[in-house]
Amino acid sequence: MSELKPQLKPVAWLKPYAANAKIHDDKQVAKIRQSIDKFGWTTAIVTEADGTIIAGHGRRLAALIEPPLSHVPVVIRDDLTPEEAKALRLADNRVAISEIDARLLQEELASLEVSLEGIFDDKELDFMKADLGEINDAPFVEDLEAVVRDAAVSAAKSVETTDARDVKLEKVFGFRSIAGRDEKHLARFLATIEEQTGLTGAQALVEHAKAVCAAA
Repeated sequence: MSELKPQLKPVAWLKPYAANAKIHDDKQVAKIRQSIDKFGWTTAIVTEADGTIIAGHGRRLAALIEPPLSHVPVVIRDDLTPEEAKALRLADNRVAISEIDARLLQEELASLEVSLEGIFDDKELDFMKADLGEINDAPFVEDLEAVVRDAAVSAAKSVETTDARDVKLEKVFGFRSIAGRDEKHLARFLATIEEQTGLTGAQALVEHAKAVCAAA
């Protein structure tokens, strides 16, 4: 196990995790960058050995905001299996949802002499200074892994449905007809690829296109 000590890595080395369940909108990312510019990197980005992000997708996006940062602090967890990395990724997303002690938060904000402009907007500050009571996290997803799994199944079904439908060739190629003098060329072309693929018509055309794209 490597020492869990941050090291500087190029931002380009980082790889976003394709199935990351946490969403970062532009407004949130801008606030993260504001915080980094004002206070520095208080939390490093955590990655797998190959640079795939476990925790810190929002911080990566913030680093890309103009002017972009060339290097960022990273903790590389090369001691984790892929399943352990997935579990840590989900756990990191879940623990971000927690209860807040409203009284202590209000006292901290009241005594704060450093401006938080840009990191929090006025409405957010007003909300935090109000009588928050207990935060109800019931609406939040408990089992993020199940959500990701269900989303993947849904996406796969959508792809199957899309693949099964018929598509007019004019939609693919962008034209409905050709000049009469060119018909013989396409007829010879289709005959050639039918002979090469052992298929006929549209199936021969698609198979030929696949071969050309694979060789490109």
